[in-house]
Amino acid sequence: MIKKIIIIFILLISSIITSICIGSVFISPKEVISIVLYKLFNLGFVENINKINIVFNIRLPHIILSLFVGASLSMTGIVMQSILKNSLASVYNLGISSGAGLGVSLIIISGIYFNYYFFIIFSVLFGFITILFILFISKKIDKDISSNSIILAGVVISLFFSSIMSFFAYAFPKYSNQIIFWQLGNLFVRNYFDIFIIILLTIIFLIVLVKKSNILDIMTFGDKESMLLGINAKKYRILFILLSSLVTGVLVAFVGVIGFIDLISPHIARRLFGAKHIIVIPMSALIGALILNIADIFSRVIISGSNIPIGIVTAIIGAPFFLYVFIKN
Repeated sequence: MIKKIIIIFILLISSIITSICIGSVFISPKEVISIVLYKLFNLGFVENINKINIVFNIRLPHIILSLFVGASLSMTGIVMQSILKNSLASVYNLGISSGAGLGVSLIIISGIYFNYYFFIIFSVLFGFITILFILFISKKIDKDISSNSIILAGVVISLFFSSIMSFFAYAFPKYSNQIIFWQLGNLFVRNYFDIFIIILLTIIFLIVLVKKSNILDIMTFGDKESMLLGINAKKYRILFILLSSLVTGVLVAFVGVIGFIDLISPHIARRLFGAKHIIVIPMSALIGALILNIADIFSRVIISGSNIPIGIVTAIIGAPFFLYVFIKN
């Protein structure tokens, strides 16, 4: 296990260095080291001062954002797959991301937002409303609100909300660019305070999940078995879904709708580290950070001089993976 963890860390550090080097201006690894030594420890000399700005003011914040967004998304995925006992479950497939994106889209077309952070309120609010819709439809399908009925309702809601967002983009051409920007996902950094919020959210989410990891372990046995062990699975299922929707709502407010990271990372983590959540949760977070950072690198190099929206890249990677998991199960 230690060897696998070390390999993941090496891959993660390699991807970070690659990500710093690649962009509209290529900066060699040797230059990156010189810039870091000069900036942090005032050692050596850097000829091109602009490259210091590129590394510390543009690329590094961008990379930090991608790492923590990837980690958070990955943890929401592992929660959904565990409590619903379905390997295809994720906040993206259940429509929570689309619901949060719809909230942001409504604010955009209304033109009434007072400041950027107002997006968070509506994004989280619509994430919760999406959950209520899903639970309502699930209860209509079966009174026990089984995991299968939740997933079925979520897929329907996801398609419905995505189509409404597309309609908004068509019907309000003045705001179509902004809506599409949110629908396709982005890792645009406005300031360090945004990054601080995402880092804080990720750390708190990680701590809560690790503390509740034994409950997630028990819930994977099934509702009846959980009840015998003193765990009310129905209550915890709703609590974990609400917690994941809160995290998703905040992420969507900052970076838009980024799919499939929450589907892929938990599968890889379980394959490498087994089913114990106390180890799978942090490892899944690391793998999610790694995958989103690699996807971000591809988004910058596929078309020279252009940044493809990150959601397109994750969809290209994630859709075949979704099909693979579906066929396998």
